[in-house]
Amino acid sequence: MTTAEQPPAARSPRSRQPAARPAAPAPAGWRSWLISGVGLGAVLLGSQTLAASSPLRSDVRLLLPSEGLLAGLGDGLRRGYNLAMEDARRCGALPPSLQLGWLPPGADPQAPLLDAPRSALLIAPPAAPLPAYGQLAQQLRLQVLLPLQRGQSLEGLPQLRGSDRLWPLLPGRSLEVDRLVKALRQEKIRRVMVVRDRSTESRSLTERFVAGFANAGGVVIGPGSAPMVVSGDDTAAMRQLENEADWYRPPALVVIGEPGGSLQQAVREAQWPPTLTLAWTAPVREELAVEQIGVKPQSRGPGWAGFAERFQRRWGYEPGVVESAGYDSGLMAALASVPAGGRRGWDLSWFNAKARPQPLCTALRQRAAGAKVRPEAASSAFDLSPGVPPTATLQLSRG
Repeated sequence: MTTAEQPPAARSPRSRQPAARPAAPAPAGWRSWLISGVGLGAVLLGSQTLAASSPLRSDVRLLLPSEGLLAGLGDGLRRGYNLAMEDARRCGALPPSLQLGWLPPGADPQAPLLDAPRSALLIAPPAAPLPAYGQLAQQLRLQVLLPLQRGQSLEGLPQLRGSDRLWPLLPGRSLEVDRLVKALRQEKIRRVMVVRDRSTESRSLTERFVAGFANAGGVVIGPGSAPMVVSGDDTAAMRQLENEADWYRPPALVVIGEPGGSLQQAVREAQWPPTLTLAWTAPVREELAVEQIGVKPQSRGPGWAGFAERFQRRWGYEPGVVESAGYDSGLMAALASVPAGGRRGWDLSWFNAKARPQPLCTALRQRAAGAKVRPEAASSAFDLSPGVPPTATLQLSRG
């Protein structure tokens, strides 16, 4: 054990006792169990620095948010990842070693990761600052998986430094907008009013909706024939929106904003013409007096059904976006760790987005034989590439 790896008590200048001899390495199974136990304890006890939580070298390093609302996503990610490792073991493969690390949401990973022992594959936390991770990936020459990156940051990803080493695993939220355009076209709705909140992401999504709806032959009506920007907590603005809808009588009002945000809540509480349909880029949450159509954020890949069944049997609850993203991260890690031609595939050059999706056991065998493969993912079609998110089938919800 190096000085940097010794526990604090052994390094303390106040300690007059000689440092204890290093313990013999634990067996692989116990080591994995201990890592998971320590990681769960850290999440429960509070924020941990990356250096403190992951002092050992590992094949894969999984970064989790240490605080705030995003901290609760860690357990779901790890359960999905662990299920992929269990599947790999059943296929006869030895899963890669894993270390956990914690960073505050949005933190620059450069300093803590440069101080930590290097891993071969990095799994970034949710809402990662992509310029910082692109620079880090290029500097350390490693591949970075982005399991929960879905927002506006993906739009500029191809232009970032190091984007050829950043792999988004989930479809972007823009896919939800595209699905809503398709749904309105299928409903033969050609005229809509559009309202959005004041967030930067909603502006970007609204622009995409308007362009896609126009390409499908639709038009936006209302004051100025343009989308309206309304804060959900602005009573006067919401009353004006109701009046505009009553005057223009659009077949549908498209609502684009933060899921569960104040605008969505205000729209649900407002009074609308009985002939109007509320169209959401989010799922329908409750029954209202008017028709509703929404888009479920839970995307589906060819491996979803089997994954969902195994996950519920293993963990006792139905998985969602977070758990499937963790599972797909595990698929990539398991396949990257397979030796083929005398070397492991940490550069991910073995991944072929155009190959036929294969069950994990088949993909592992083909990888070992030197073939380029594409596993059956849970959360998308896995037709991804560095800097380009995958596509998926999105389901509608109605009310």
